[in-house]
Amino acid sequence: MSILISEISADEYGQTVEAIDFKLPLWLSPKYINCYEEKLILKAVAGKELRAVWVVPITTVDGVKIAKRNYRFLPYATPLIFEVDNLKRREITSKFFEYLTGKCDSIYLPFDPEFKDLQAIQSHGALIEWRNTHLLYQALNFDNMGGSLRNNIRYANNNIEIRTETDPEIFRFDKAIKCEGDERILRKKLAENLLGNDQAVIINATEKGKTCAGILLAFDQKTAYMIHTWQMDETPRGTISALIFEAVNWTFNVKKLNVYDFEGSVINNIDYFFSSFNADIVPYGFIHWSATEAGLANLIERSLKIDGRVIYDKSKIQ
Repeated sequence: MSILISEISADEYGQTVEAIDFKLPLWLSPKYINCYEEKLILKAVAGKELRAVWVVPITTVDGVKIAKRNYRFLPYATPLIFEVDNLKRREITSKFFEYLTGKCDSIYLPFDPEFKDLQAIQSHGALIEWRNTHLLYQALNFDNMGGSLRNNIRYANNNIEIRTETDPEIFRFDKAIKCEGDERILRKKLAENLLGNDQAVIINATEKGKTCAGILLAFDQKTAYMIHTWQMDETPRGTISALIFEAVNWTFNVKKLNVYDFEGSVINNIDYFFSSFNADIVPYGFIHWSATEAGLANLIERSLKIDGRVIYDKSKIQ
């Protein structure tokens, strides 16, 4: 199979995937890729047949191009390959990565848990860091949950009212996005876009008529992703747990989706909390590649020093 990789514009991409738009995961939807100010949009063809697409976010630092998300906009940044044959998928993945390494000095990208062709990327000298997310495939049964979690949810439900809403004005992005400036503005804009296109929902908690916490779920045709959460300091105990319980059951019982993705976290205490819901702990590959050994070392160090990732003194990491 002879594979040709080429770059296309956002407009051409929209036309290319128009017939299959409803099947695309969020990070490949033409409606949302404009969250990346700079990007490469790649397609793979064999003859005249489309075989794969990939939207690659780009960040330029001091004139150096890095394939990475400037901000954590969308859950993953994975190609979609329209092949089932392992060797054909491997060839497409290899050609994509070969093309990208010719355009960028470094690559630092998360691939979704369903992408199973990472060996082809490793063969180009990339380091695959295995991170994990937490996935549920069915609604939660309250009686089967751990006693502490049940008690927290029960306590919260006695003190709050939970509603499902779509108005972004009632969501506290200033609390949910722990940073300032462009990142908060741009991530809020994406959330508003998702809500406006009926691909997001807000699970909202009020205490005595005042909003005290919320979750923003984004979703595609298959999966709901827990994108943002926030709560006030004096929120009743267990409120976020109660909101997650509601969000999970909304995902399966109302929206009839197949997967609830906690969207993972390398931050130790958050990952520990997610584990209490007894979801499947599922690895996904985070790609580290650089044209130089020093560049690869910098990417590894960046990953190791994410604030809250490890529970010992990170200043001792050499």
